[in-house]
Amino acid sequence: MSNFYLKSVDEQRDASFRRLANYIREVVHPYHPYYRKLFKENGIDPYKIRTPADLARIPVTYKDDYRPDPIAFILQPTFPGREARYDTARIGSKFIAKYLAQSVFNYPRDFAAQYRANYKEGFKYAKLGRRVALEWNPIHFHASAGSTGDPTPATYTYRDIHVPIKEAAAAFWAGKEVKWDMRALNIFPGAPHLAFFQVLMGKWMSGASGFDTFGGSVIPTERQIQLFSEGRFDALVAIPSYLVYWLRKAVEMVESGEVEPLETLFIGLAAAEPLTDSLKTYIKELVVRAGGSDDFRLVQGYGMTEMKVAFYECAENSNIHLNPKFFYWEVLDPKTCEPVGEGEPGVLVFSHIDWRGTAFLRYYTGDLVAGGVRWHRCEHCGLTYPIMYPPIMRAKKDFTKLKGTRVSLMELISAVRDTPGVYQFQAVLDKEVAGDEYSRDKLLIRLAVQDGFTYEAVAEEVRKNVKGTTEVTPDEVRHEPDRETLENELFSRTGIKAEYVVENRPVHL
Repeated sequence: MSNFYLKSVDEQRDASFRRLANYIREVVHPYHPYYRKLFKENGIDPYKIRTPADLARIPVTYKDDYRPDPIAFILQPTFPGREARYDTARIGSKFIAKYLAQSVFNYPRDFAAQYRANYKEGFKYAKLGRRVALEWNPIHFHASAGSTGDPTPATYTYRDIHVPIKEAAAAFWAGKEVKWDMRALNIFPGAPHLAFFQVLMGKWMSGASGFDTFGGSVIPTERQIQLFSEGRFDALVAIPSYLVYWLRKAVEMVESGEVEPLETLFIGLAAAEPLTDSLKTYIKELVVRAGGSDDFRLVQGYGMTEMKVAFYECAENSNIHLNPKFFYWEVLDPKTCEPVGEGEPGVLVFSHIDWRGTAFLRYYTGDLVAGGVRWHRCEHCGLTYPIMYPPIMRAKKDFTKLKGTRVSLMELISAVRDTPGVYQFQAVLDKEVAGDEYSRDKLLIRLAVQDGFTYEAVAEEVRKNVKGTTEVTPDEVRHEPDRETLENELFSRTGIKAEYVVENRPVHL
């Protein structure tokens, strides 16, 4: 492993920034269409970016900057004999010299080029083109999960997968909770998004063992549970909302004798949705009821399409370890976009370092980190990282005004979900007169109740909890006797994440 992760905080922070500054000068400024134009328009000299204060001259990049032309965010040098799509610099002599050396000595070993050279074309220029393609040619892309209704793609080159992905994804194996011989059942839905492909890339790059179910729409949940039990898997990789659904089914099947208790289940990796303390506790209770380990460990992951890789806790409650070698991290005030102090709340902003394909500088994630980011040596794994402290929520999307009160949607969700007897639910934000922006706000809670509880009693507790947490009383708590139908509706729009809150009020609110 690189000693980069063993440096002191100050050494690592300085090294991370130096890598970023070099990357901007040598790769981003000459070969990135969007930032090359941005630097020119704003009079930014890449050779004068020597301190974090200099970096702040680069405007923050938002999703709205990226969405209109994602191809302009792909690094693409101009090559002799090929028509340039954008105004980017010609590939530098330093890169050409590297490719010549690689093609002569075939190192790193490239079997495809070797076969082609042996049987088709043995001259160096053909092999040189192959080396160029390995570094710059996008070979894979996936998009966001589409919860915003407008997914955006991120592209990867061969080099991305075999350099930053290989190292950054391997960080999961530094965790003391992880066993080298464990086998994981990946129950993320199969779709072109990071959550699914991160698991694939992670196991291929690290030599991990696992089976990918592609989610309940491909392999029914009941069959997944049978596979886990019969195959004696050790771990589950899942979105929290689907993990709850999966474990509830497992409890039913274990209690009915359809499958043996899941006694080998000792660890879970949950990502793509917030994981509150109360939800962790509930998941652990379900694991025990399904026959899993009393000492079941649940670790969190964090990532987004634009990052191109995800990050993890090394141990339960160690908090998310952000990679400092292939990313430079900032935390900004959501109103002023000025840096906040270490450990203070703010929105996470990142810059790629040493990536090809899609790359960003100062990308505004929109994720508000309430505990901020603190750079220190982790007491669990002994490595130095910028560590992100929860809760983590969307700076805008996770808050709303309801009846004149600013409401955290995460708190609203927790207030309902944590009520004893709640099996499943959905909060609907509407108007008393549908579509009429001048009528009063209306909060409807659709509620499915667990066996052994009465609707009336649970509904009353839901009203109390929501009022106590948000200062807003639900106008209606509607009984949903068909639990399965409600649960299926939660996933019906994206097929990936549960939609616990539906906004039906006029969009300009």
